[in-house]
Amino acid sequence: MKGGSFERRRGSLLVAVLFVMSVLSLAAVSFAYRSALCRRSVRDRCLIRQLRLQAESAARIALARLAEDVNDFDHPAEPWRMHGALAAEDWLAAWGPDDSGWASGGRFEADYVVIDEEGKLNVRYASGEDLRKLGMTPGAIAGLFDWIDGDDATASEGAETPYYLGRSPPYRCKNAPLELLEELVLIRGFSPSDYWEEDADHDGVLDPNENDGGLSAPDDDADGRLRQGWVDLLTCAGDGRINLNSAPPAVLETLPLSDGAVRQIVGFRAFDERSSGQLTDHAFRSAEDIDQLQGLTDADREVLKRAGKFRSEFFRIFVRTRHVMTDLHVELEVLARRAEGGSGPPEILLWTFRP
Repeated sequence: MKGGSFERRRGSLLVAVLFVMSVLSLAAVSFAYRSALCRRSVRDRCLIRQLRLQAESAARIALARLAEDVNDFDHPAEPWRMHGALAAEDWLAAWGPDDSGWASGGRFEADYVVIDEEGKLNVRYASGEDLRKLGMTPGAIAGLFDWIDGDDATASEGAETPYYLGRSPPYRCKNAPLELLEELVLIRGFSPSDYWEEDADHDGVLDPNENDGGLSAPDDDADGRLRQGWVDLLTCAGDGRINLNSAPPAVLETLPLSDGAVRQIVGFRAFDERSSGQLTDHAFRSAEDIDQLQGLTDADREVLKRAGKFRSEFFRIFVRTRHVMTDLHVELEVLARRAEGGSGPPEILLWTFRP
């Protein structure tokens, strides 16, 4: 009897010990897991900080190149737009070609693109017909004009404050001109996807990753055509005139020009390593260049002299930095205004990191 009782107590003790050991083991595993997550979180925060600093460095390089440009025209074949890979220019050791190198933490990548804001259609001066030619839907046009007009009357397919108060979070209709292009995503008829669309590198060229469906960023419809977002076609900056050297064909087509005039303009300004002559032979620098362009009517020339310009004041810079090993990345968007007369560094009007 006593032996049986002892065996039962010993068995209960063994179960209790096993239970405690299991709990401690689970606690140890949980602690190790939380510690690993904490270490990874700290590492990622440090990497994001590095990526942001590197993005700022790349943006400063772009701003310096804008400051160095003293030509009497702005053309996308100039150094402010055309530049070699930053990794090949020996700016930072972190951007070097060695995957195993930088402080044993792997390699970083960085690149930027500069977009001439005044090569776009200025939404502050555009008519509904201009916007329709650019591909904007009637609903989006109505929503935009309701957003910027000074009254509370709602146009058909438009929206005023009662509509926006029903959103989450609620906000009021601005009833004033756009100050930042990013306001578009607040307006009925617009969305973030409309704003960005498929041209991830903002170069106006359909790249493989912009035509592969959902296989890689950005999302696209793989239809063989590049869809540019409003960020690439519209601006709020400038005096409303369009830089004839940098405007995308879609923007030029909003002007009241004769058939074939846009092709003549695009053909004249085309310039790469295969082109004959110098860049100055392919750039609009004055009204005289417009007069000499073949294939335009007198009315075309008058439109281009009235609505066109040759040197710009406002530029948008997109920077992307990436840590190759972890694929962590940071994007920086900068809106800058070049100093009057090209003397001094550009003024920074917008500085936005994502994430």
